[in-house]
Amino acid sequence: MSTVPPPRPSSTPDASPLNPAMKQVHDATYGADHQGTDPMESVSLKKDEGAYWPVIWAAATIVCVIVAIVLIVF
Repeated sequence: MSTVPPPRPSSTPDASPLNPAMKQVHDATYGADHQGTDPMESVSLKKDEGAYWPVIWAAATIVCVIVAIVLIVF
């Protein structure tokens, strides 16, 4: 039995891969010459909007802990 590994196939870009869908391609649709808008310009958040979510999560956590304790004890 030989311990010499078989030669690896050529990994040139012209060689067709086993799965053609995995062939590397470069998408030139978007490049350095394309300009876009800043995503932060389209944010519409009011000053105190969403400030109540920590209270909602804290209340939900407390309720879940109480339900878990009731289920474990009884």
